[in-house]
Amino acid sequence: MKTRASKTEYVVSALDVAGDHPAINFINTLRMIGNELTDTWRSDEDVATWIVRERLRDSLPSKTWPDGALLRRARKLREIARQAVEARKAQKRLPLGELNSFLEHSIGHSVLSARSRMGLYVKRVYSQKTVEQYLAPVAESLADLLAIADFNLIRRCEGERCVLWFYDRTKAHRRRWCSPQVCGNRAKVAAFRARARRS
Repeated sequence: MKTRASKTEYVVSALDVAGDHPAINFINTLRMIGNELTDTWRSDEDVATWIVRERLRDSLPSKTWPDGALLRRARKLREIARQAVEARKAQKRLPLGELNSFLEHSIGHSVLSARSRMGLYVKRVYSQKTVEQYLAPVAESLADLLAIADFNLIRRCEGERCVLWFYDRTKAHRRRWCSPQVCGNRAKVAAFRARARRS
């Protein structure tokens, strides 16, 4: 995988951030495009770019792994994440073993940094010698979601064929769609057509 030292600006669509949580956005990288379930990742670089865009890491990997290794392990972790979120939402037993096997590779430490003379913040810095270590912040984000999130507010989009999830952080907690511009708009158009047929 080619690496880039400098930070890059990424184009983000409404669906890329529809989950309103990194772990849910991670699951949502597998989505319906047209009538086809589509993986938005096609390469190691796609995965690394997503991780940086979600601010789970500051940069693309400094190490290279066998081609496709990061993509394969990220897809495996994504499937674990999807199953865990579905189980937690259904109040079923969670498959913790596979997630914990990713978490045990996490090697990191905290660094205290300054934004300004008076503004301090703590940042977590992770090792990235292996693919699993590079994915560690993603696995930790998922673990935090499963342990801490209010799953009454974690929902699947009501779009007819949509597979996306979201964390409803709206004030009234009445969110129904992954995106008002996508599934919300489709629902409005369908409702309008149904009313027109009845009249």
